[in-house]
Formats: sequence, structure tokens, C-alpha cells
Amino acid sequence: MAMPIQHPHAVFSGAWGDTTTGAWYPAQAVVSAGIVTLWIGSAAAGWTQHFSVPAREVTVKSAAQRITLVVGGRSYPILADPGAVSRALGFTSMGIVGGVAHHGHRPYRYRRYRRGSGAAWDVARGVNQAAAAYAFNARGGGEFLSAVRASGARVSRLGYGAIAAIGCGSAVLVVFVVVALAVALSV
Repeated sequence: MAMPIQHPHAVFSGAWGDTTTGAWYPAQAVVSAGIVTLWIGSAAAGWTQHFSVPAREVTVKSAAQRITLVVGGRSYPILADPGAVSRALGFTSMGIVGGVAHHGHRPYRYRRYRRGSGAAWDVARGVNQAAAAYAFNARGGGEFLSAVRASGARVSRLGYGAIAAIGCGSAVLVVFVVVALAVALSV
């Protein structure tokens, strides 16, 4: 007697970003029995099924803490921790303001303060990224990607490691170009 096919089951919980209003709503992407379903929560209507389609009709794109479901040409981005975006923007703004406020010919103690505050904002941004990565894993991101891939969906993943490598590679490329231009102009 043959065993029945066991379809994977997984849930990714987060917040769906409504691109028309800019608001975030609680969301759950569920893959079960080869079907992908997106549930959206609202205070007025409770949980509503946004769509339910066979996994082979879904393209899943994932980068960092985000999973985007693409169905029928329409994208549905889901973030594990939407607050991470606001915090990242806040840390970047504080870094810019701090850089402007402490720029110029200030006594040594102000320059030292700027280095310290700049390092603090860098650490805060790093902690924010780590918290978002933790939220992605804690809310079922990895399991969801594996299950939806096994169910027949097209899946692409760009994780934090790849994003950091792209950023570092770009920085090295910029340094190389600047050095090459400096050498070329000095000759």
C-alpha cells in the first residue's frame, strides 16, 4: 500500500503593506496541501482571505525580513517586523543630523563625541537588522520558504549575508575606482 503524498504546511506571520494607503495590516501567508493563502487582518472585518491559489501560480521573492508573494502580476509584500523600517529610518536620520551638527572646525572633544555617537548609531542599526532577522525566523520565514518551494512555487531568496556582501562589494568597488582615478589623474 502506497503512502499518500504529504504536502508541506507552513505559516509566515507578519504585516502586509498596502501600497495604496501606505498602512500595515496583520497578515499570515499559509501554504498547505499545495495551496498558498494570504490572510489579512483588520479591526473592522477581522481576518479576511485575500487570495488562495495553487502554489505553482505563486512567485515568492524574499529579501532580508520581507517575503513578497506575486500572484497574477500583483505583489503582496509581508514584513516580519515593519517597525524595523521606521527604526532604521530614524537611526539614519539621527546619524545625518549628528554629522551635520558636529561637522566643521570644532575642538577635539566634539570630534571624539561624533565618532562615539556615529558608532552608537551604527551599532543601533546593526541591532535593528539583527532583530528583524530574528523576527523573520521566529515568524516562520525559513519554514515557509522551504514549504512553498516544495509545493511548486518559484522562490528566490536574498538574505542578510548576500545584502551585506553586495554592500561591502560596492564599497570596495568605489574605493578601487577612486584610487584608480587618483592614480590616473596624477600621472
